[in-house]
Order: sequence, then C-alpha cells, then structure tokens
Amino acid sequence: MIGLNGTLSIAAEALGADTAGLEVANNNIANANTPGYSRQIVSLSSAASVQNGTTVDEGVSYEGFSSVRDAVLSLAVNDATSSQGSLTAQSTLLTQVNAAFSSTTSGVGASLSTLFSDLSGLSTDPSDSSARQTVLQDANQLVSQFHQAASGLSSAASAANQQVSACVSEINGLTRQIADLNGQLASSADGSQDGGSLQDQRDALTTRLAQLVGVASIQTQGSPTLTAANGSPLVIGSTSYPLQVTTGSDGNVHVQDAEGNDITGALSGGTLGGVITVRDSTLPGISAQLNSLASQFATAMNNAQASGYDLNGTAGSAMFSLPAAGSAASGISVALTNASAIAISSDGSTDSSGNLQAFLSVQSDALPNGATPAEGYANLVGDIGSAGSQVSNQLTAATASLQQLTTQQDSESGVSIDEETTNLIRYQQAYAAAAKVISTVNDLYTTLMNINLGGG
Repeated sequence: MIGLNGTLSIAAEALGADTAGLEVANNNIANANTPGYSRQIVSLSSAASVQNGTTVDEGVSYEGFSSVRDAVLSLAVNDATSSQGSLTAQSTLLTQVNAAFSSTTSGVGASLSTLFSDLSGLSTDPSDSSARQTVLQDANQLVSQFHQAASGLSSAASAANQQVSACVSEINGLTRQIADLNGQLASSADGSQDGGSLQDQRDALTTRLAQLVGVASIQTQGSPTLTAANGSPLVIGSTSYPLQVTTGSDGNVHVQDAEGNDITGALSGGTLGGVITVRDSTLPGISAQLNSLASQFATAMNNAQASGYDLNGTAGSAMFSLPAAGSAASGISVALTNASAIAISSDGSTDSSGNLQAFLSVQSDALPNGATPAEGYANLVGDIGSAGSQVSNQLTAATASLQQLTTQQDSESGVSIDEETTNLIRYQQAYAAAAKVISTVNDLYTTLMNINLGGG
C-alpha cells in the first residue's frame, strides 16, 4: 500500500503532467495557422518502483514534449521544392526569350519575307531607284531584327547573371541563420530535448534554401550537415560555409565554394541551378542557331551579289558585313550605302534583272544548316517554344507533386483544432480529478488530525 502520502504524491505528479498537457494543447491551438509549425505532443509514462520485492505504482511521469516530424517526408518535400524552384526559374527566363522571337508581324522571319518580296518587285523595272531604296531599307530592317534577337538573348543572359548573384547572397544569409539555430539547439538542454519552434524555424529555412539550390542533408553524430548537390559544404553544425561569386573569362557570373573552387557547372536544383542551366546550356544553343542563320544568310546574299552587276555596270560588292569574331547576329551590318549598288543585272546593263534569280535562290534553297532562311528561323522559334513548353509541363507536374507532399506533411505535422480541443477537455478533466484527489486526501488528513486531537 502506498498510503496517503503516496496518493498525494501521485496526485501532485498528475497535476504537473496535466498542466503540461494543457500548455502543449494551448500552444498548438495558438500556432494552428503558423506556417511551418509542427504540432507538439506530451510524453507521459507510467511511474513505478520495486519496494521489498513488490512493484509499487507511483503515478505518471512527465518526460517532456516532442514535435511531430517525419524526416523522410521532409527530405522529399525539400527535393520537390528544389525541383519546382529550378523549373520556375527556367520557365521565367524562357518566357523572356520567347517574347523576343514569337512575334509573327515583326522579327527576323517577317523581315526576310519582306526583303525577298521587294527584291522580286525589281524584276519589272531593275533601275527603279525607289524600289531599290525600299530593298536597301528592307536589308537594314532585317539587320535590325537580327540585332534585336541577339539583344533579347543577351538580356536573358544578363538577367540570369543578376539572379545568380542574388541567389548566392540569399543562400549565404540562410546558411548563416541555419548555423546559428544549430548552435542554439545544441546548447539547449545539451541538445537532447526536442527543439520545438527552433527546429521549426530551421526546417523552414532549409526548405527555403532548397528552393534556391539543390541541397543534401545528413546527420553526423547529432550534428546536421547541409551540402550543395556536388558535395560542397554549406552548413556543418554551427558553422556556415559561404559561397562566393566571381566573373569568369566568359563574362558570366561564376559560383565558387568556400575554398574558392569553381562549382558553377556542378550545381543543380533550385532557382540557382535552373538559372545556370538556361544561361549555360539553353541560351548558347539558341545563340549558335541564330548566329549560324545570320552568317550563312549574309554569305549567301553576298555570293548572289558577286554573281551580278550594279546599275553602274560594276561587279556586285558584298551586301552584308559580318564581324571577324563574336556574335554574327549582333555584329551583322549592311555594307551597301547606295541602292544603285544592288547587283540585279546579269550582263551589266541597266535593264537586266537576270541576276535576280540568284537572290531568290537564297530564299528557296537550303543554307549549309540544311534549311532555307525562313525555315531556319522557324525552326529556331519552334525550338524555343518547345523548350518552354517542355519546362512548363515539367513545372506543372513538379508543382502537383510538391502540393501532394505538402498536404501529406500538413496532415501529419499540422494542428487539428478539433483534436486539440478534445485534448484540452481531457487534460482539464484529468487536472480537476487530480485536484479532487488532493482535496480528498487533505480532508482525510484533517479528519485524522481531529480524531487524534479528540482522542488525546
């Protein structure tokens, strides 16, 4: 038998445990709408001891509280977040590029069509100065469209470089905060107690970090470690390892790890990985197609010029100039300064338009790239649209996957008002019952004391 003292002790422990339960339920309700909050549960155990070979129940023991988290699910959410962040960044940049090429009433494609149409008009009167001037204007307009297209790609690359720098800056800020929280968690109750809101904050920061760059998370002897996808450390325990940015020989912003190693090509996932993918893989491919079209078209037109004669009976000179190095699309220019220099004549006479077919063949014959100028540009626009569409479809799927995982995480770690209200009632009733036990024991003690006093 445990006696009245034992009963009183059990009731007192019950009051403490029920008070803790009320506090946890109340805290859960208060944070029901707090983003990233993981609901808490009290840890109770039945207390007992062996006395003189007999097991004696000693009521309830409050062991503390714990937050409901699923580490595997958290990793899956972060991976999905990283994938969505990468695809969102790619989609944004590709939308910007597509806007520079998608117009059907302007752009390189429309200017090519106008140029060849007006060239054809010279067949009726090869010496018409007004018609020749129109063709020269068309050539200048086409050059301007090549420049605008190249500028659109350059602007996208510039925007990507700005995003790389901004991402690295935010990543470093996040890793510093995560390292600080790791230190606080390690120093609170020697790191053995549930981190509660501190761990919630760290989890939220880690998810935001995953949105910016692909990360891997491991636990080493209780010390959390975060690394980039290539293994470069970002956070080890309470120490952060900041990334650095530098301008490479290619003019682009490169990312270095804390030791100064260039890890740009090894980064993947998140906004940073998506931006680098478009800047270093997608944009160079589009630029190469555009430059090839500009170069091959200009060469074909110059060859057509060289096969005829201008209004002065002089062998035709180059219609377009190309840069010796660098981007053909951004450096192409019209070499002719006078419309009379357009070499339409095949025999040097002013009324000849025999060389016109050489120009029109440029329109209808395949360039070295295997397509006519119009087809080449259409293929380029199609490739840009296809890349954007593919990323858009992947983004839709990634968003749906992330939503499903987030819903699953919320259902497991989120707060149910109905459940917590039930807990409040349950702990309140238990508290009242324990208090009643204490009151009863107190009455018994009073009665016994009165009996003893009366008997004395």
